[in-house]
Amino acid sequence: MVFLLGPDGHAPLPVTSQHLLGETYPTPPPGRTYPQLKVLYRKLLMEEWEMAAPDPTRYAYRPSFKPHPFMGLPKFEAGRLHQMRSAKSYLRAHPSWDDDGPTTCPSCSEAPETFNHAILRCPAKEPARTRHLQGVAELGPDAPVWSSAALLGALARFVRSTATAFPPGMFSRPASPTGSVSSLSSNVVSVGYLMSSQES
Repeated sequence: MVFLLGPDGHAPLPVTSQHLLGETYPTPPPGRTYPQLKVLYRKLLMEEWEMAAPDPTRYAYRPSFKPHPFMGLPKFEAGRLHQMRSAKSYLRAHPSWDDDGPTTCPSCSEAPETFNHAILRCPAKEPARTRHLQGVAELGPDAPVWSSAALLGALARFVRSTATAFPPGMFSRPASPTGSVSSLSSNVVSVGYLMSSQES
């Protein structure tokens, strides 16, 4: 609280932050409790956020005041998921610094390498999907995987074991007679685990 001298030069007058800022603020609505006001103002802040800085049309996941649950994963896997969800990853069908390259999935050569294809559809990754992704059937904004610690852990293990959306050239993929990525060399998995443990 700051005080200014009154008109007679003696009696102090309190100066609030409203006076200092030269603005007036509306008083809280009558009869609202603090929790009710908190919900109201968070809603208004979210509306302002979405209006002032709207998400790109390619990003289907709504903003949130809370960190996304997958941010509890090791940083490397969380980064891969953030990039794939925003369609700005190393997957060939996502816009990147290498937009002139092919968009076809390098694992199966059957379809564009999108997020859904790389995780849920690629036939070359079926053995890894069977091993890790039981229960993960969709990746949309309301999919159960984004709120389940068990499913997120399974998704992270799948991404790590198949090197999905890893930076190009980070690991060399050994030739497989069946074309399956389930036989990735153990160094991909072991180094992935090593990086996860060091970064967490």
